[in-house]
Parts: sequence; C-alpha cells; structure tokens
Amino acid sequence: MRRYLSDWKGLVYNFAFFLNGLLIFLLIFESRFSVPIWMQSLGRMHPLVLHFPLVVLMLYGFWVILIEKPGSVRWNNELAGILLLIGTFTAAVAAFSGFILSKEDGYEGDALFWHKWLGVAISLISIAWYSMQGYLSPWKLKSKLVAAGFLLLLFVGGHLGGNLTHGEDFLISPLPQAEDDVPKVAMEDARVFQDLVQPVLNQKCISCHNEEKSKGNLQMQTQALLVKGGKNGVLWDTTKADLGLLISRLHLPLDDKKHMPPRGKVQLTDEEIVLLAAWVKGGSRFDQLVSSLSPQNPVYAYAQNVLGGSRTEEQYNFDAADADEVAKLNTTYRLIRPLSAESPALFVNFYNRANFKSQDIEGLLPLKDQIVSMDLSKMPVKDEDLKILSKFSELRKLILNFTDITGKSLDELKKLPMLKEISLSGTGVKLANVKSLESFPALKKVYVWSTALTVNELAELKKLRKISFETGFRSDTLILALNPPVIENEEVIVSSKTPISMKHQIPGTEIRYTLDGTEPDSAKSLVYTKPFSISKNTNVKAKAFKNGWYGSKQVDRFFFKAGYHIDSVRLILPADQKFKAKGDITIADGVKSDKQQSSGKWLGFRENDFQSYLLFKKPVLASSVTLSMLRNVGGFIFPPVRIEVWGGANEKSLKLLKIITPEMPVKETPNSDYLVFNAEFDSQKLSCIKLVAKPLAKLPAWHPGKGEKAWVFVDEVFVN
Repeated sequence: MRRYLSDWKGLVYNFAFFLNGLLIFLLIFESRFSVPIWMQSLGRMHPLVLHFPLVVLMLYGFWVILIEKPGSVRWNNELAGILLLIGTFTAAVAAFSGFILSKEDGYEGDALFWHKWLGVAISLISIAWYSMQGYLSPWKLKSKLVAAGFLLLLFVGGHLGGNLTHGEDFLISPLPQAEDDVPKVAMEDARVFQDLVQPVLNQKCISCHNEEKSKGNLQMQTQALLVKGGKNGVLWDTTKADLGLLISRLHLPLDDKKHMPPRGKVQLTDEEIVLLAAWVKGGSRFDQLVSSLSPQNPVYAYAQNVLGGSRTEEQYNFDAADADEVAKLNTTYRLIRPLSAESPALFVNFYNRANFKSQDIEGLLPLKDQIVSMDLSKMPVKDEDLKILSKFSELRKLILNFTDITGKSLDELKKLPMLKEISLSGTGVKLANVKSLESFPALKKVYVWSTALTVNELAELKKLRKISFETGFRSDTLILALNPPVIENEEVIVSSKTPISMKHQIPGTEIRYTLDGTEPDSAKSLVYTKPFSISKNTNVKAKAFKNGWYGSKQVDRFFFKAGYHIDSVRLILPADQKFKAKGDITIADGVKSDKQQSSGKWLGFRENDFQSYLLFKKPVLASSVTLSMLRNVGGFIFPPVRIEVWGGANEKSLKLLKIITPEMPVKETPNSDYLVFNAEFDSQKLSCIKLVAKPLAKLPAWHPGKGEKAWVFVDEVFVN
C-alpha cells in the first residue's frame, strides 16, 4: 500500500513539474503563441480551479507558522506532505489555465501582468517547497519565513485576480457610502449623465470594461470611450427598435451568455434599466440638466429618489395597480414602471417600432386608472389610435414625437380631464389642429418643434395665453439641422420590381438621393417623389433638405439585387464551429445578416479558406458574382487577401474567371461595416461556380492581435 501511495505521489509531482516547465516555455515564447480553439476551454476552467490551491496552500502555510516545536503531536508529516503536493499540483493547473485565459480578448493592463507573473511564481515556489521539504523543517524559523512570504504572495495574487474578475470595489460595493463620500448635488445643479447614469455604469458595468479589463474591447471610463463603443460596435442607436447593444443586452434572460452584467455580478435594478433606456432614447446627452426635465419624465423621477429635491411630486388619490397585472403586461419593449418609489402612478415607455401594433396600447386598458405618463416616440401611431388613448383617464403626459399622426384626430384627447402635457414634435400637425388644443381642460404645455409649422404660425401660437407652446430655439443667427430621411425597406435583398421607399417626418422636406455612390447634394442629386426600383446592386444614399434648415446627415443602405436561384451549395472546407450559421445553404438562403458577428447568420473562416461550389441544375448565363462579407477590425474580421471565381460545366472543368485583391484596413479604418465584392467577367453559360476567399495570415503590427490570423465572414452570394 505504501508503495502504491508513493507511486501516486510521484506521478502527481512529475505532472506538476511538467506543467511548470511547459508554462516557463510558453512565457518565454509568449509573443509567438496563439491559443488554438480547442485549448480555450482549458483557459476558461481557471475560475473553477484557482480556489482549490489558494485554500490548500494557505492551510499548509498557516500550519507551518503555528507549529512550535519538533515532534509536536499537531504535526503529521504524511498528511502535511499530501496537502502540499495537492496544493503544488492544483497551483500548476491554475497557473497554466490562467495563462491560456489571459490570451483572450478583454484582459490587459498592469493588473493582468502582475497577476499572471505572481500566479507563475506561486506555482514555481510551491513545487520548489515540496522538493525541499527535507531541508525545511516546519518548526524552524526559515520555514516560517518562507510560509509567511508565501502567504503574502497568495493574498496579493488572489486580490489582483479578484480585481480583474469583479472590479476593485466588488467587496465594498454593496455597502453604503460613508456620508462624507456621498456627493452633495442639488436637483437644480444635477446633470443626467454625470450624477445619475455614470454612477450606475461605475457600479454595475465598469468592473468588466476598464483599462485593466476591457471585455469586448469596450471601456467605459470616459464619455469618449462610451461613444466609441467596442468590437461589436457602438453602445446605443436610437434608429434601432431595441436602442442598440447597451439596452438590448440588459433585457436578455439572465442565463443568456450575452446578458449584461453576466450572472454572478450585481445586476441592475428595474429603475436603473429604465433610467439608461430613457437616457438613450432621449438622445444620450452628456450635458443635460435634471431640472430641464418634466416631473413626469422617468429620469426625473429616478433623480428624486436618488438625489432628493425641493419639488414635490403630485399626490395621487387612486389605488395602486395589482402587481401581478403589471408584471403580466410588462414586455421586453413595453416597460411599465412606478413613477417613483411607493407611488401608485405608472409610466409606460414603448421601444419596438417594427413590431408595434395598436393592440399594444389597447392591451394596457386594465391599468388605465394608474397610467399617468406614456411615451410613444417614434412608434407608428396613427390618428385612429388616439381614440384608444382617450380612454386613459388619468393620463397627465403623452409623448407622440415623430409618430405618424397628422393631427386630424387630436380632439379625441379632449376626453382626458388630467392631460397637462403633450409632445407633438416631428409630426405632421397643422396650425388649426394645434390651436384646437386651447380648449383642452387641463393642458398646460405643448411641444411642437420640428413640425411643418412655419415661423409665422409658431409665432402666432406663442401669442396664445392658456397653453405654453414650446417651439424650439430659433434665431436669425442659428439654423438647425434636419433629421435624416428614413429608408423604409427592411429587406435589403430585392428583385427588380421591389420599390425602394423613403420618407421624412417633417412635411415639406425634400429628399435628395444618389445611386452611384456619390454624396447627395441639394442641387444636382435626384429628388425623391415616389418609390423607385433598382436593376443592379446599389448603394442608396439620401439626405433631407428644407428652407431655413441645415441639410441632414446622410443615410445609406446597400441593396442587393436578387440574382439567379442557386439550386445547391457545397462548402469544400468547413466553416469554424463557432460561426457555422446554417451550414452550406447560408450563402444562398436570401437572409442578410446584421453587423453583429454573433448574429448566428455568418459563416466564419480562419483556419480554413472559404471555398464553395455553387451548382445549377440548368446552365445560367452568368456575368458577375457578388459576395456579401463583413469587416469588424476589433473582432479580427478582415477582408480576404484574395478572392477567386472559377466557373465551368462541372466541378472538373473549371477555369479561372476573376481574381480580386481587396484593400486591407488601416489603423484609421472604421471598426465595423458591410463589405461587398463584385466580380465581373465575360458573359458565359455556367453550371458550376467555385468561390475561394483566403483569410489574412497575420494581423498588422498596429492591431492588438498582431501576428494572429484574421477571420473571413460571408453570409450571401449572388449570381448576376
């Protein structure tokens, strides 16, 4: 039995010795080492195994310090040796897995450097200590000094690892701040971002997104870094139904690996989520004062709870809604929340324009006696929907900015006895519609900026006494910019008969567009008067113009003309398992992916070239092949270095038709964008087309992943 035990110890010791040697080798050649896909799982075991050596080695270290004399009955040589051996082995495993994990994106800075080298030192000292047990009797002073120094290493290394994983203030974040540390900001002086939004980001987000640890290449320490975003793009986008990455990931299920903050971290409260969504929806301004907001605004309500304030909230004499009913009616894109703590009043925000229906408003009628504020900005609300809204008898504030109402049914809202504020900015209301609001019983304030009303009509409204009309800032020296026009087509793969439609929320606005890739101007570009069709792959660019306004920013959308139906597709080399989409059919399924590399609709190639056959049952008269691809510089996704198009009657009789050598990104290249490569060749009948796209072998020196292999992403291919 003793022999088998000794053999067991020898095997464990030798394996730990081997791991330490391998670790030293990898550290020496770290700059040349690229972690293969299969090894990444070993790195992610690091959080699972690191606690075991910490505990075991601390026990052994304290045991050595406490032993006071030779022959003590409290010392067991056999047990102590096993304890140190287990600690030595698990320390080597933890150090090796930690080294592998450190090669992933998102870990950088001084904390990582010191944690990595302390981890290696702990592993090496552990095996050296075990090897020299015979010379380090536990009751001698030198052993106790070694143990004390080793415990210090364990504490410092563990502390740095905790900072990397959870942030520097993880242990104390649940504790209330000392009274002297709480910022004394009056409501009148408070700023929305600085005093409300930033503290939430600092407490719940920045531990994973800072200069030491930037998951997804995203850092949040400054306003500039927030605006820049990460490798997946910008954090917010009010043109999207879900308002972009920041808000959409907060709403994902907790078990979803993309949910933020991840499981195990302190989660945002419902009030904090509403705060961030309202801030983004309101334009994500960094300079906005809380005092400029209406008391019904959810941001203002949040500020009252967090900062306090001299203004008193309206007292409501109705009962609170049933909590189960509120929970049942809450959806991901229709948020219902109390106006403030302990208040029976509710406010509702809508977010998903694409899926919005009139029934979404009607479905809230069970709460009509508690809803006092409703924000329908940018939803496709029609004039007929105002009849439903007129049933919400407790409604005080209604926001209809940039909706589709024309104003002809505004009188329906006269049935609301408590309505004090309505916002009609960016709608098509006429002067007569707006003037009729004077007869509303409780209405005090109306917002009508960016409407079709002329300067003279707005001046006429300003003369009215009962209601305060907010028309926006105007002067002889300041001209405002228009919002961009809206390209209404959601599908970007179109036939020659599909109409391309555009609109603008402000009536009287002229939309100018181009189809040749040039920037639209107000003089020579085409004027949009009705929907049009395209006959080839086309990048539609458009701007809005109107007298008395600056032209809008450009909006563009690339439309792919649907080509020949490809009967079958066969990938010659497989896509990477992480980005395999639907397999072969992905490049001919007529589904265009968004710019998110994790959308599940991209085929990703790194170790293999992209090589595929396109097969037709009957020969087609082909003259071009278009490849739809992705560039995400931060995500290591580059254009291919070479694209080849081959064609013939079958797989064995192919000839080279076209070679394309794409231009590589430079340091200043925008992070993420679609790529379109069109290969034109002499028209000929083909039954088989072979495509080849070769990934970049080594990322350039300016890239964070310099020397590593780039990805190639493909989602669609079109013939003619």
